[in-house]
Amino acid sequence: MPPKAVKESLMMLINIGVTCPNTENNPSLLEKAKHIAKRKIEEMIFFKSKDEIAILLMGSPNTKNSLSTDHVEEFANFQIPNWDLIEQLMALQGTKYCSNWVEALYAGVEFMKQNVLDVTVRKVILMSDFKEEEDIIQQFQADGIAEKLSSEKIKLTTIAEEPLDERPANPLKISEVLLKDLHKKIDGQHTTFDCAISELKFYTKAPTKPTPFYFTLELVDKKIPIASYVKINDNTKLPSWQKAKDNQKIVSKTQYFDRERTLYKKDEIVAGYKYGGIFIPVEEESKKDMNVKSGEKGYKIYSFTDRKNIRLEYKYESTRVILPSSEAKNVPFYSLVQALHETNSVAIARKLYRNDCLPRMVALFPCIDIPDEPWCLAEIALAFAEECRIMEVNPVKSAIKQLTSEQNEAVDNLIDSLRLPDIEDDDEVDDKSRYFLPGCVPNPAVQHKWHMLAYRALNPGKPLPPMEDYLKEIFDVPSIIKDKSKRHLEKIAQLFQLESIDPKAKEKGETKKEEVNMQIDDDREIENPFKTENKDDVENKSSQEYVLSLDTSDIDMDELV
Repeated sequence: MPPKAVKESLMMLINIGVTCPNTENNPSLLEKAKHIAKRKIEEMIFFKSKDEIAILLMGSPNTKNSLSTDHVEEFANFQIPNWDLIEQLMALQGTKYCSNWVEALYAGVEFMKQNVLDVTVRKVILMSDFKEEEDIIQQFQADGIAEKLSSEKIKLTTIAEEPLDERPANPLKISEVLLKDLHKKIDGQHTTFDCAISELKFYTKAPTKPTPFYFTLELVDKKIPIASYVKINDNTKLPSWQKAKDNQKIVSKTQYFDRERTLYKKDEIVAGYKYGGIFIPVEEESKKDMNVKSGEKGYKIYSFTDRKNIRLEYKYESTRVILPSSEAKNVPFYSLVQALHETNSVAIARKLYRNDCLPRMVALFPCIDIPDEPWCLAEIALAFAEECRIMEVNPVKSAIKQLTSEQNEAVDNLIDSLRLPDIEDDDEVDDKSRYFLPGCVPNPAVQHKWHMLAYRALNPGKPLPPMEDYLKEIFDVPSIIKDKSKRHLEKIAQLFQLESIDPKAKEKGETKKEEVNMQIDDDREIENPFKTENKDDVENKSSQEYVLSLDTSDIDMDELV
């Protein structure tokens, strides 16, 4: 069981003014800072609702802090992240008031010292351009700033326009040199505005460290300890929401009523099952006997079969990868993998995920000689007979036999050009191609849902906007695929002649045909309007009408049963 998460106290220190006198404020820089703060607060609302956040402003027209530092304002005290805070933050405007990041950081440390009393992880995110003049920065030392942060156990992250790496063409400014020395002493983090915005594109990160589930693989009298890892899992559910009223959680209460709305206590309730209209109570002893007793969790190999017998329609649900759980006992496992590979076989195993649960039948495929991957067994769940649905479709005549050799070759070349390059070809793989690699990017559909929820909370009366551009780009065809397939598509267009069909004309023709048929039927009906019915026809007709209008209201259905 993972350790309990520690509460976090985050303070964002944002520069809305200037760092050098007689200079203009950079509006684009402030907008980026506001965007980063907005995304960070949204992430906390969705995933870290128990953490607290505070905001301090540099370059503010107001001076409001315990150290009386000029133009540093305690904009928002530590609080649970909420949508009102985002609205206040997005309304900020740039100013021409001057302040430096060191004094503002000192004021922030003092502010955190006075207001954070619980045992929490304390973090500060400082966003500025770090262009202070030399006479201002020379009065500060990196050791003194590091000691101040270390004494309060504060982790510092700074965000600026440029990285702190050495730049021959544009050397570091004196303020950036001081900041770089500080990060070396406190092991802090520094990033740029663009990188921070890119990191906050997705609230959920792609998993990098897999979590193993330990089992035992049984084969006759052999027991092999194994570890199972999730390879592919289709999980797009959003976290559950809890209703709240006046910052108080609503407590749910369970009550037991019958049809007459009579209230009963829990110990007065008799558990049971209802078959038709008869209720059958079940005692506790009988209930225990009804529970599934399928044994302890683990894998047990029942048989082997040829690989071709596992058809494509059997492969569904999540896919797992099985490896040996320890290096000391990996010889039997790898011997089994090699034997399955040499015989082109698949192991059919019975899997119990936990003790006394419903079993599943799975197929274990050997995976050998895959680049950058170890020898392993790929697990795919199999369907039981009652879960299979046979779908019969009309046979379709294949058009491949009607193609010429040149057309057939053009289709093959087009298919080959649509294949993504291997990961080893780093020169050919662009950013968009990497989106298609497993585990590279989180699900964009889930992130789009987060954006829509945030927009609806901040704009309740406006229509929802379209999907953001950076999410749309993930679904675009990579440029390398477009370049490779362009000439093959042109070749296809030359070899295959398409016939234009107007669906509206076809519908008009069918409608006209129906009208003609209806006219013929009408002519047949009015062929002899003075035709009279004979006596037998009238009697049969009246008899049919009597049967159809039979009234059953006076019949006792219980007597019929």
